Amino acid sequence: MIFAQLTDIHIKAGGKFAYNCVDTLSHLRQAVAHLNAFHPRLDFVVISGDLVDLGNANEYELFRQEIDQLEMPFYVIPGNHDHRDAMRDAFADHDYLTSEGALQFSIEKEGLRIIGLDTTIPGKHDGHFDAEKQAWLRDELQAHKDQPTLVFMHHPPFKTGIQHMDNIMLMRADKDFWPLVTGQSQIRQIACGHVHRAIEVFKNDIPVSICPASGHQVTLDLDPHGEPGFVMDPPAVRIFRWSEGELINHLSFIGDFGGQHPFFDKDGKLID
Repeated sequence: MIFAQLTDIHIKAGGKFAYNCVDTLSHLRQAVAHLNAFHPRLDFVVISGDLVDLGNANEYELFRQEIDQLEMPFYVIPGNHDHRDAMRDAFADHDYLTSEGALQFSIEKEGLRIIGLDTTIPGKHDGHFDAEKQAWLRDELQAHKDQPTLVFMHHPPFKTGIQHMDNIMLMRADKDFWPLVTGQSQIRQIACGHVHRAIEVFKNDIPVSICPASGHQVTLDLDPHGEPGFVMDPPAVRIFRWSEGELINHLSFIGDFGGQHPFFDKDGKLID
């Protein structure tokens, strides 16, 4: 089974540029074309938050118009730029989503449990995991304790070293989140968005990753007094492969970078 993570699209109504310079609509169209062209064909896509920029109905209408061009199923969770109620209305046909409260899901695909968490709190950019969300996750993990599990969430539950993003990470993660998942050996990975960069950490015996955005990327500035900003590094999606009990992931960059170039000539000899 092969599937993808797409994140942090930030669509604006009417195709308006984000920050007056990022054509997020064109970036989304390129991402959709990239995912549709991937070989072997992807089984599904998980979109891990910040689908739109301001969370209004017009943005979600445009996002649906474009994302519905995917040739495989897709699943969504919210980010801090999303509006939970507007998003629930926009995806009313997605019956895997919880019907009230936090916008979450738990599905099974070829023996792999996939859980999507809502780490948002209305009107805030940082992430929170309150008692209701904790109880839901605890029940899901207990109900499927023998099933390998991949968890998607928008806000990362660790500090990246990029200070302005760490200021809006999953707050109180060491108290509200990690006690729930630590020691849960069925969790194979936690996959996040939000930071617009490829970042990985191994925390409490669980691999945790952040996927690059489909458009602009947060500047890699590890100066604790650095100014918030972004760069136009190549966008990417994360590709997961689930096979024989192993979960492997790759970055797949979106764009034309030349190739494919052969290593060997037509006679099977290595090209000098």
